[in-house]
Amino acid sequence: AAVLDAHEAPPSAPVSGDDAVAHWAAVFDRAGARSPEASVALYSLGRPALLDAVTDEIVAWLAAQGLLGAERRVLDLGCGIGRFLVALAPRVALIVGTEVSAVMARTARARSRDHRNVAVLRTGGRDLAPFRDETFDLVLAVDTMPYLVAAGVAERHVVEAFRVLRPGGSLVALNWSYGGDIATDRAAVASLAERSGLAVRVNGSHPFRGWDGAAFLLHRAGAFV
Repeated sequence: AAVLDAHEAPPSAPVSGDDAVAHWAAVFDRAGARSPEASVALYSLGRPALLDAVTDEIVAWLAAQGLLGAERRVLDLGCGIGRFLVALAPRVALIVGTEVSAVMARTARARSRDHRNVAVLRTGGRDLAPFRDETFDLVLAVDTMPYLVAAGVAERHVVEAFRVLRPGGSLVALNWSYGGDIATDRAAVASLAERSGLAVRVNGSHPFRGWDGAAFLLHRAGAFV
């Protein structure tokens, strides 16, 4: 209940842009301090084993889409406590996690410290400016886009994802918003993809047994080099 309260604590006034990013950073600082597992997935009820099972299922889905490999470079957008940093590190060349929450970033660094191909960067959450063009093969956003949508910076991140992806790379967003209308989310993703130069390969499917997350897979044309 304490973690749920931390998530649901409303800002004192409507926020967007930089104010919204700062608000959600503070929310996740509080939630992460109370329960790392529940702070990134309330459905886990703070149980690491349940969260690990869902994480494994997501990793298997990513592999089935052909998105992992020994030469692949991954950007984990909003990496939270670092569960995908640890899960994907043995399966890729490099994985970089970004996080706006100082508490989450600190936890992610501690959890991934044994993996030399993992880095965690605390960012402002507004764009992907720290990264050069065509750096990554996969941009992964697990339950991150809903907060970017709420902050009004989702479109900027999709445009930026195209920039930092190598030709042939992909953007995966698992959940687009928390609006409860999958048709609206599918239309929003399709429109953004068209404007950003990305092709939609999966538009709001529900491929997971242990989690009701909606999967969106966008692809940048070209071949890996």
